[in-house]
Amino acid sequence: MFFRQLFDPASSTLTYLIADDTAHEAVLIDPVADQVDRDVRLLREHGLSLKVTLETHVHADHVTAAHALKRATHAQTMVSVDCNAQGYDKLIKDGDVIVFGHEEILAIATPGHTPGSTSYLWRDRVFTGDTLLIGGCGRTDFQNGSAEALWHSIAEKLFKLDEQILVYPGHDYRGRRVSSIGEEKRFNTRIAGKTREEFLAIMKNLGLPMPSLIHEAVPANLAGGRSAPGGALDAGTVPVLSVSARQLAARMQFSVLRLIDVRTPEEFAALRIADSINVPLDRLDPAALAAKYGLDEALYCVCQTGTRSQFAAQMLRQAGFRQVVHVDGGTNAWAMAGLQLVRGSPVRA
Repeated sequence: MFFRQLFDPASSTLTYLIADDTAHEAVLIDPVADQVDRDVRLLREHGLSLKVTLETHVHADHVTAAHALKRATHAQTMVSVDCNAQGYDKLIKDGDVIVFGHEEILAIATPGHTPGSTSYLWRDRVFTGDTLLIGGCGRTDFQNGSAEALWHSIAEKLFKLDEQILVYPGHDYRGRRVSSIGEEKRFNTRIAGKTREEFLAIMKNLGLPMPSLIHEAVPANLAGGRSAPGGALDAGTVPVLSVSARQLAARMQFSVLRLIDVRTPEEFAALRIADSINVPLDRLDPAALAAKYGLDEALYCVCQTGTRSQFAAQMLRQAGFRQVVHVDGGTNAWAMAGLQLVRGSPVRA
């Protein structure tokens, strides 16, 4: 077998290169856009053919290199179906097996940090992304995270693996590079020896600052990391404004706003913000909206958590709309703020 652990200093991201010695086919887990040149050079030096890039989740602290590596190597890009991402070749599910050469990787759904967080089991090691870190775990206070789901993912899935299985996380900020299931069961400060209630209390009171690149990284990563090999976003990417649920509600008291809900029709039918219009992300046509409303119309984009809406807002800004705002936290934040949601038949644009 061939295995390398790689590190991106800017985001403290750990990327993993795995290859089959006989067929020389390789997989990269959590590649970083800023490190494309390094990764391509390493592949060429060892005569490896990159078959697949795997994401453990939609990252908020760096842009994935999936799109750039696909252009460079024709590798297939993959992410969990529960990430609600649009820019990947294959959406994988719990229990899927990724085959390369004579090797295989098992996908294990481990939601909590994000709904689509996935760990990958290969031979005697598991790649846990932000689900299980060395001595800790991923936060759950944005991107529709759930401490309850994270508890089940760690305690009832990962901790059920053999204690000798090596744990390779998606990040480490203290220079640590590998642990084991047994070590984490005994020494992980957030979950080892803790009851479910104690774990939930810890996660509720972390008080961490938001990732500095979240508003750039999440939309790009939902699109598979539409970035150049140097890590810069594609030309034309522009910043978009955001409002909180409460700020949106206050504005709606004094003005009639054009609120575009980019969730699926099924999600929209289940519940929605009053007077919103359903334009699903996979059907979003900026030209049609421009013809209908004009480029000077202020458009507010909303989804369930604020991730798809960021991507939609970027698309509209790039198409020339001058006033585009995404609703941070989406309908989840709206509900948590105690604001009323409408249930019933959907309204189409």
